[in-house]
Amino acid sequence: MESDTSKKVYFHQPSNLSFITIKGAEALDLLDRLTTNDLSSIKPMEHIYTILTSPKGRMIDMLSVLRLDDYIVLGCSKNALNSVLEWIDFYTFGEDIEIILDQKDYESSLVIFGDNSIELFNKTFDLDMSLLEGKSMYVAFNSLSAGRTKILIVNKKFYHKNHYEIYSTHDNIQELVSYFAKTQNFDSILMNDNNFNDYRIINNIPAYPSEINEEYNPLEAGLKKYISFNKGCYVGQEVITRLESYEKVQNKLVLIKALKPLGPDITFEDTIIGKITSHSSDTYHSGAYKLAYMKKKFLNDKNENFVIHNLDDINN
Repeated sequence: MESDTSKKVYFHQPSNLSFITIKGAEALDLLDRLTTNDLSSIKPMEHIYTILTSPKGRMIDMLSVLRLDDYIVLGCSKNALNSVLEWIDFYTFGEDIEIILDQKDYESSLVIFGDNSIELFNKTFDLDMSLLEGKSMYVAFNSLSAGRTKILIVNKKFYHKNHYEIYSTHDNIQELVSYFAKTQNFDSILMNDNNFNDYRIINNIPAYPSEINEEYNPLEAGLKKYISFNKGCYVGQEVITRLESYEKVQNKLVLIKALKPLGPDITFEDTIIGKITSHSSDTYHSGAYKLAYMKKKFLNDKNENFVIHNLDDINN
C-alpha cells in the first residue's frame, strides 16, 4: 500500500484510438486544407490537435497530429478511422502522400496526467526534462521484449494541464504500465475505460462519438481553441466562421447533475431544450453527472430536474 505522502499520477490506455502514419512532401498541407487548426507552421517533434469537419461545419472527428522528421503520426477515434480515410481520399487530388495503416512503431499510447507527471518521468528515466505544450521528445527504454528501444513522450495538455502521452508499440506500453508502478514515492493509478469516462465527463471534455459527431459543430463542443480563424480555406470554414462572427452558435456543451431521472431529451414546457450525450457510471454518484448539449437561451433558467455545474462545484 502506498503511503499518504506518495505522489499521485494517473494512467489510462485508450482502447478507442487508431494511429496511422502519413508520408509525403504534401501530407501536412493536405491535412491543413482539411481541418480547422493551422498546421502550416508546426515543426518536426511538434504536436497539435485539429478537427475534421464536414462542408456543413459539423464534426467528423478530432485528430491528433504529431509531426516527426519524415512522416506524420495521425491519431483518430478507432470507429471514425474509415470516415477519416474517406475524407482524406476524397480531397486528395494527386498530392504526394502515402498512408500506412499497419505501422508498428507507434501503434498504441498511454495517457499520463496529474500534477506530478513530469516528476515521475524524470525519476523513472533519470531525466531532467521539461516539455512545453505541443512538444515531444524521444526517451530510451529497455524493453524486455525488444531490448533497448525508444519511446515518444508528447505534451498534449488536453485532458489536464499536465497531460502527456507515450507513443510506442503495444507490448512496450504494457511494460511501461508495470514499470511506472514500481517507481518509488509515486502512486500510479491505472484508470479503466469507465473511470476515465467519468473523469472526462466531470471535466466537460467531449469525446467521439458521444459529443464529437456530425450533429454538432466544434464551437458548440467548446473546442474553439482548436480552430484558426486566420488560416486559409478548409472544409467547413465558411459555416464555422459565420457562426462565430455573427454569434449564431445555438447550443453549448455543459455538465449537469440530474436531480431526478432524465431521458435523453431535456424538455421545458414540452419544448426540447437539450440532449444528454454522456453520463457518469453507476458507481460515480449513481450516474447523476451528465454531459448535454443545451440550447444557449435556456442556460440561465432554473430547472427542477437538474443543475448546471461549474467544475469547481463538483466536490461541493
